[in-house]
Amino acid sequence: MLLSMWGLVMQNKLLLLAERAEAVAKLAADLAEHAIDDHAELHRAMVDYRAAAVAYIAHPSVSDYVRADALRYSGETSDAIDRIADLIDQLNRD
Repeated sequence: MLLSMWGLVMQNKLLLLAERAEAVAKLAADLAEHAIDDHAELHRAMVDYRAAAVAYIAHPSVSDYVRADALRYSGETSDAIDRIADLIDQLNRD
C-alpha cells in the first residue's frame, strides 16, 4: 500500500512537471513570435519548472525505500531497518 501511495505521489509530480514544462514552452514560443514581451513571466515559469523538477528528482529518497522494506518484516527486524533508514536520513542532512 505504501509503495502504491508513492506511485501516486510520483505520478502527481510528473503531471506537475509536464504542466510547468508546457507553460515554459508556451511562453517561450509566444516571446519568439512577439506575441508577448514580458521576459519576467517566462523567467517565473522557468523557476516554477525547476522547482517541480527538483521535487521529482528528490523524492522518494533512499531512506523511503528502506522504510518500505521494513513493512515486509516485523519485530526487531523491522525496527532495525527503520533505524537504518534514520541513519541514512542523518547522513543526507550532514
